Amino acid sequence: MRRTLLSCIVAAAVMSASVAMAEPVAFIVAMKGAVTVAVAKGAAAKASLGRPLERGDKVIVGSGGTASLFFSDGNIVELSAGSSMTVGGKLSATDAKRIGPGSGVSNEVFSRVSKFITSEKKQAGLVALSPMRGTARPSLLIEPRVSAVLSSRPGFAWSSIGGASRYQVTVTSEAGTVWSREVSDTTLVYPGDADSLAAGTDYMWEVIAMSDTGPISGEGAREQSTFHVLSDGEAEQVRDHLGDIQKAAGNDSEAGRYLAGSYLVGRGLYADAARSFEELVRLAPQSPGPHDALANVYQTIGLPERAKVERERAREIK
Repeated sequence: MRRTLLSCIVAAAVMSASVAMAEPVAFIVAMKGAVTVAVAKGAAAKASLGRPLERGDKVIVGSGGTASLFFSDGNIVELSAGSSMTVGGKLSATDAKRIGPGSGVSNEVFSRVSKFITSEKKQAGLVALSPMRGTARPSLLIEPRVSAVLSSRPGFAWSSIGGASRYQVTVTSEAGTVWSREVSDTTLVYPGDADSLAAGTDYMWEVIAMSDTGPISGEGAREQSTFHVLSDGEAEQVRDHLGDIQKAAGNDSEAGRYLAGSYLVGRGLYADAARSFEELVRLAPQSPGPHDALANVYQTIGLPERAKVERERAREIK
């Protein structure tokens, strides 16, 4: 009897763990108006952007609302006002009629998106390339910041510093200085007379705020960060996947921007991801989700002051 009881307890624990660890089948990647989700044997609750969906969850769209669901098979299903859908293992014939403009986004994209969405509370669950060097706050460097980049000739951006008349920008590799420039602006297009960076390689870049008499001393006047240039093969794969997302979600759609941003975060392309989420904020100004997603990117790359602003905006909307 005791052994039977113990077996039942173990079996129950295993079943409980399997339920708790169930993998999402889909995610809500765009929504407007009143959208709720009813879990199996549970009451309906207000939906949120990025909400993971498991088998048996029912998405209900109220009058005047819409919702876009991204499934693990790469399909994006559009739900119109007054409709509902129960998430299952396969799309029914009725559900297939609601598939978006394209389909067939790869499992790799779903995996990257899933990684970002399900681990947002852990700063996107991502590890920076290396610790920042230089003063801790305020943040000087903006882009690229502990990030991968697609181009071998990336641009650079940083914050302005009071009293600075120019900035010294230096890029280095393990072999030493690659190039150094002084500019008066807070952005720098990759120098036309400098050689392209090597694909698949890590680099360090540094900005030093300068006055007419030399380097400015003090907090935030100098900072360094790493960035990684993707290999040609990786960059091509990312561009292909972004093209697939655009085809599946439609041009300049909220779902497309959210999926692209989430995918880019999963690839460590934080600067590109931030731009995608910034565009999503423009497309959906009254939705808190885009601000939260952008805040998570900022927090991950070490821009807590910007993350705080976005989270406050999200709270105001909620």
